[in-house]
Amino acid sequence: MIFNAYAEQKETVGGLSLVSCGHIFAKNGREIYRPNGRDDWLLFYIAKETETFHLNRTVTGNAGAFVLFAPGERQHHIYTGDKTAEFYYVHFKCETLPDNITLKTSRLYQLPFKRQICDTFEEIIDEILKKQPFSERLCIYKLFHLLTELEREVFHANRPETENFYRIARAIQHMNRHYTDNLSLAEYAAICNMSKYHFLRVFKETVGSTPLEYRNRIRLEHAAELLQEEKSSVEEVASMLGYSSASYFSSVFKAKFGLSPKQYQQKYKK
Repeated sequence: MIFNAYAEQKETVGGLSLVSCGHIFAKNGREIYRPNGRDDWLLFYIAKETETFHLNRTVTGNAGAFVLFAPGERQHHIYTGDKTAEFYYVHFKCETLPDNITLKTSRLYQLPFKRQICDTFEEIIDEILKKQPFSERLCIYKLFHLLTELEREVFHANRPETENFYRIARAIQHMNRHYTDNLSLAEYAAICNMSKYHFLRVFKETVGSTPLEYRNRIRLEHAAELLQEEKSSVEEVASMLGYSSASYFSSVFKAKFGLSPKQYQQKYKK
């Protein structure tokens, strides 16, 4: 499902005019391939799941990442996940970006997900649909606001105090995508090219929990979803998620949710 709002604007502000803005719900295999790009600019934002971009190299962005394409730049990206992904985009026209916007084109910016970025996209879509007086001008102001929001996030991401997050980001990504793998602390540290004890210290300072506690939280969240579906037994869920025994799984599940897995399943069955 793709929800579009077309601006068809005649007015420009600061040399900018809006073409369209949209919210995409994508399934596995949705692909954009424009070898010669388009005649306008494209800002593409990942709101949920991932997207793989073929830029000067192949890179995958998580929720919070974005890419800005200039007119004529090759656009090739695809979604290959199992769940429904969500993306936002805006097409706009201008000769060059305003001098105070320093974002690079055809580059993946990986940032933490921020709900307010999505809200700004939604405000643009809403304004286009309402077609109130001066809506064209207001849409362009909101586009400036959006670009500035993203540039501010890029600035903060490049500050020294955020370096620790990016040092452990590969381990965090691995835990989120391969949460059933029983990797050791040393193996996670190796993914980040760090010593075990330094990795443990940086991870706990940044995330607020140990790596294994963080992985266990992800597993339990997936366990809750599986139990709600009622397709698997408690023993099967424990095995699928990498727990050594169903009894241990039951104890950690109850500690988090206040109910045993069977009680939790019965609750949703009712």
